[in-house]
Amino acid sequence: MKKPPAEIIQAFPPELLEKLIVMRDRLVAWNRKFALTSVADDEIFDRLIAPSAWLGSRYGMEEVGAIADFGSGPGVPGLAMALADHRNRYILIDSSQKKIGFIKHCLTVKDLYQANNVEARLSRVEPGEYKEKFDRVVTRATGSMLSTIKLWEGKVKESGAFDFFKGSGVDAEIEELEAAIPTARVEELKTPGWFGHLKILRVYFT
Repeated sequence: MKKPPAEIIQAFPPELLEKLIVMRDRLVAWNRKFALTSVADDEIFDRLIAPSAWLGSRYGMEEVGAIADFGSGPGVPGLAMALADHRNRYILIDSSQKKIGFIKHCLTVKDLYQANNVEARLSRVEPGEYKEKFDRVVTRATGSMLSTIKLWEGKVKESGAFDFFKGSGVDAEIEELEAAIPTARVEELKTPGWFGHLKILRVYFT
């Protein structure tokens, strides 16, 4: 497996980097058996794990609260975020038994997760209110911003927000969201150059 670029290595403390590489190696092994992601083995760290951990490091600087990773897949972004953030609570939600199985496997790896701040849920998110309310929803590759926000209506606190990992060409999605929900505000987080075309868009409401 190729070594991550120097600019990514320098973005994380050595102890965290070591854990992220363990996660990568586990994901590569499981992916070969169960096809958890279409991303090539050599790109899993740079494209999936490192950007997720970067956002987790930012979350760890504040008391966010309960964070739902919607459509977590093989723990992207939530599993890597939680490795970088022991301050907040992560609930990783996916409807795929294989993908939740991988997440649960990682949670049992010795010395990988020392903080009891991650929960994996095999579940499909349905419309309607939840008794439990989340402070933040983070998601990647789960449909449009508008459809996701509508699905999560009644499940997020009034002061809550959404963080979307998106590629280029997202302008139409933003326009659709702002037209449908005039109180929605979209902010693009400033990310390192090694993110490439990947963006993190934060949506909150006024």
